[in-house]
Amino acid sequence: MNYDKNKIPKNYCNDCKVKFPNSFELVEHYLDDEEEFDPYLILPNDYRLHLGSLLRFFYDSAENVEQIKLVTQTTYLSLYAADQGYDILNEIVEEVVVTSEMTDFDSSLKKLLDEENPNEESGE
Repeated sequence: MNYDKNKIPKNYCNDCKVKFPNSFELVEHYLDDEEEFDPYLILPNDYRLHLGSLLRFFYDSAENVEQIKLVTQTTYLSLYAADQGYDILNEIVEEVVVTSEMTDFDSSLKKLLDEENPNEESGE
């Protein structure tokens, strides 16, 4: 699949004339306050692969290639484990969730600290 950077994904609401930063926020704009859109694919043994969350993760982690590689491989392994009926799937999912949450926590904490101490990096 070739990427055409001149073709921008839809991120404009024709109804209210608002341009959103990305397609994810455009979709959220159409949802009710308590409503969540996270489509999923039902796997063997009634496991679910939440495609909406996975795609959002890839988008949010676009600058972190190692994190994307980890989640891509783990997702692939999870699909195989679900298909084969392996009991290890729950362990894989738990590990991915913990790793992902810790990465999000680390980046949020770094951002917060950078905002509180903006001059520290410049040595002032």
